[in-house]
Amino acid sequence: MNSAVENILLSLRKKTLTHYRSVFFICFFISQLLVSCGFESDVEGAKTYTDSIKHIPTHVETSGTLVALVDNSMSSYYVYKGQPRGFEFELLSWFCKDHDLELDVKIVHFESVIDSLLAGVGDIAAANLTINRERSARVHFTPHLIRNQQVLVQRYPPNYHRMSRREKANALVHNALDLDGKVVHVHAESAFYQRLQNIAEENAIDILIHPVEKDVSPDELARMVSLGEINYTVFDENTARLHSRLYPNLHVETPINIAQSIAWATRKNSDSLNVLLDNWIEKNRSSNKFAVIYKKYFRPSRSMVSTMQSPFNLAVGGEISPYDQFFKLYGEQFDIDWRLLAAVAYQESKFNPLAESPFGARGLMQLMPNTANRFGVTFENIHDPQPNILAATRFLRHLFDYWTEKLGDESTEIYAFVLASYNAGLGHVIDARNLAEKHGFDDRVWKDNVETMLLKKSMPKYYTDEVVKHGYVRGHEPVRYVSSVMSFYSQYQMLLGVDVNA
Repeated sequence: MNSAVENILLSLRKKTLTHYRSVFFICFFISQLLVSCGFESDVEGAKTYTDSIKHIPTHVETSGTLVALVDNSMSSYYVYKGQPRGFEFELLSWFCKDHDLELDVKIVHFESVIDSLLAGVGDIAAANLTINRERSARVHFTPHLIRNQQVLVQRYPPNYHRMSRREKANALVHNALDLDGKVVHVHAESAFYQRLQNIAEENAIDILIHPVEKDVSPDELARMVSLGEINYTVFDENTARLHSRLYPNLHVETPINIAQSIAWATRKNSDSLNVLLDNWIEKNRSSNKFAVIYKKYFRPSRSMVSTMQSPFNLAVGGEISPYDQFFKLYGEQFDIDWRLLAAVAYQESKFNPLAESPFGARGLMQLMPNTANRFGVTFENIHDPQPNILAATRFLRHLFDYWTEKLGDESTEIYAFVLASYNAGLGHVIDARNLAEKHGFDDRVWKDNVETMLLKKSMPKYYTDEVVKHGYVRGHEPVRYVSSVMSFYSQYQMLLGVDVNA
């Protein structure tokens, strides 16, 4: 019977996105039918636990988007020169591509990732989570992504290579029992904290376990050990070896436990999503592509290590781009969050000041020559980052002013209207509003209203309508543009704080 459900899922997920979304409702019905016919869960008590929880529809069911809760670390998710990276991020992107889903990333503190998942903030927790009994009682874990053991992260002495064997043995902790009386810094809700507690209790020793603040990332902990700010922490072996490449003075050879499984977590009642994830992982975990992604992050090349150590890696407190100073300068001058300017620049050119589009847009912010000239930049200077950013910021300010007048100061929709206008042109968005009003949609709301009519402006019935003044437009492009820029903007805010011009 389980095989039949799987076959239904695998055949349906290759249909259109609309058909694909219906899979989740169909499978939920089938799973309930199976239970009513007497098929019990293999996990003791799982049915009772699931039945006691109000079903929270996944974002996949409602919008075709997988919302992933991630940790800001190089093994889970980080941003380099505006571009998202990370082992789990690449796997999530791969899964979403295979299933025609949009991926929406939300960065949360590691200690609150499971609570956030259960509260419905996201559909999946992908934050280097170790499977253990306490967590398994609360969430569904996928098949393991990787297996490794926990290891102690400590610092080599400066003169380690000149020490005798006995001096080396005394300089480092080679056995977990030798942590008696030593201070170890870990997150309070991590499996590392629990393991250290167990070691102390089982062996009657006193390990001084120091909880670190929620916003201290694993990458920051590794840096603190390397610099001597703390002496010990605990990582999974793969993550530890990654950081030993970044910080060669770290010793990561002392095991703390036997091998454990790292997996993704979902809500127990996300039935059809769980089936899709479990099957996908079982199918792809042994593939060459999976091995390449694993090696990229946990056995990184010199060039990859260089990007991880870059000042443009936000996981280690870097900047978004080489042009942040101009985003901040003009963001403050024109009262626009500089992170939004950076998100636009990344989406437009990946921070390439020499970029040119097939349609004539140029430079970092991809300005058309006429627009650039209108807002103070000559064609000769259009590839110069500073004037290009200045002109784009003036243009965005103009669009903000226009839509604020039309929608009001309190509207939360202004960002979408501004970005769509920046991408497709103000006239096309005005046309979409006119169509929305004519066809009974709310012309003050972007999602599923004006957005819908902009999509329809590629159809003759709509772009030839008498209320349309600017004709045909490929509406899917500005719709995707708004979604993408807002996603990057949200991530930059989460990584850098939300003060407008900090």
